[in-house]
Amino acid sequence: MNLRLSILLVVVLLIFGGTFLVLRFTDSNEPKTTRPWLYRINEGDIVALELVYQGKEISFFRSPASLDWYIAGEPGVSPDIPVFQQRWGGTPLLLSGPRVTRPLSDTIDDAAGFGLDPPETAITVIDRYGNSLEFHLGIPTPDNENQYARLVGDDALFTVPFEWAQVVNRLAFDPPVGRLYQIEARDVLLVQFFRGDDDTRYVIEDGTGRWFLDGETPELVDQGAWAESLLMLLNPRVDQIIAHNIDDPTKYGLDPPDTVVVIPRLGGLSAIEFHIGGVTPDGNHRYVDVITGSLVSEDTNLYGVLTSRIDPIIALATDPVLAE
Repeated sequence: MNLRLSILLVVVLLIFGGTFLVLRFTDSNEPKTTRPWLYRINEGDIVALELVYQGKEISFFRSPASLDWYIAGEPGVSPDIPVFQQRWGGTPLLLSGPRVTRPLSDTIDDAAGFGLDPPETAITVIDRYGNSLEFHLGIPTPDNENQYARLVGDDALFTVPFEWAQVVNRLAFDPPVGRLYQIEARDVLLVQFFRGDDDTRYVIEDGTGRWFLDGETPELVDQGAWAESLLMLLNPRVDQIIAHNIDDPTKYGLDPPDTVVVIPRLGGLSAIEFHIGGVTPDGNHRYVDVITGSLVSEDTNLYGVLTSRIDPIIALATDPVLAE
């Protein structure tokens, strides 16, 4: 090896050695900071959630028999309501381990100043072993990008992303009440009903946005009454999940169904179609199933919908409200 090459190698080794020593002594005493977790819990172990948002209380629980999630009703006053899976989706995952944006302090000297005494939102997460943990959300930070938070039993003050906190808060002020589906009014130009051999069609007029009862001579419908009806059709409520699969459609009045509702959608979206069957033994509900329209997969559930909600939809086929 010649002298020049030897000198070059020595210089390179000195450069790398010096760089290593600089990094070693400037970085080794400072632990690498990572965004810590507010807490961690297995999402599959979560069986209940309790929220109090600005004084409004709401609870969710998972049915041990079916693993379906419900909004808890008030005992003796209101029934439990299944959640709308399209909106509920990853909620247990969302609450299984929120990362904090940053830890602010080890103690909280003025909890009220951060909206934590009382808290804007108090959330209790309960697992299947009976363990529970509670955390509080306060007011947004001055830049509105984060929200103050604390874990009950821990004196530290944290911030969490504002968007995450808003999703949690929405569970209380806009709960995911069970729906057959949810669609946008702008995607609907036609609604069709089938009852036996009868076919009733409502269509929207291009340019004016007025709705008509279709036929050889289209008839203008009462626009106010139709607007209320259309609202029901865009996101009809569900009151019960009776079964996850229909064993015999005939015994539920679904083969053939009493009424079929078909709502084609724009933009290449699949049409919504649902069938209305017979009345349940308690006389309070009708059986309903959705044939198409699930955003993820075919919906095979058998639902129960209160007759007070579903009968006005049937009436759109039997007794259209025309403009005077």
